[in-house]
Amino acid sequence: EMQELGFNYRITDFQAALANSQLKRADAGLAQRQRIAERYQYAFQHLPILSPALSTGVQHGWHLYVIQADNRKALYDALREKQIFCQVHYIPVHLQPYYQQLGWKPGDFPVAEAYYKRCLSLPMYPSLTEEQQSYVIESVLQFFSGN
Repeated sequence: EMQELGFNYRITDFQAALANSQLKRADAGLAQRQRIAERYQYAFQHLPILSPALSTGVQHGWHLYVIQADNRKALYDALREKQIFCQVHYIPVHLQPYYQQLGWKPGDFPVAEAYYKRCLSLPMYPSLTEEQQSYVIESVLQFFSGN
């Protein structure tokens, strides 16, 4: 939540050195994220959710894997009960406290608000194991099958 206007800080030398060392693993991490995304795409293709759109000839970074579901809150709660920690990214900017004090209000950007009500980020990180992802997939499938 944005309570006040932020600042543009620069990273320290130490943070830059850490980032530089992590870049050596970037290709492997990206490849793993792509494998995870492909498994999600395949597993969820027949569910009443909207998965991320893929374009031919474009390489996606898969920072997040965000689905959209009409019953997002119920899905979130069901996954949380199974210790699957999804996230909701991101509150529309105009609904942040800082911007509401400037006069922005619900209804000003209905498309952003509709997306926000449906979006849910599933676990997506390079160290996510195939077993862990299978658990996420099976849990989502169970939710939509009513089991």
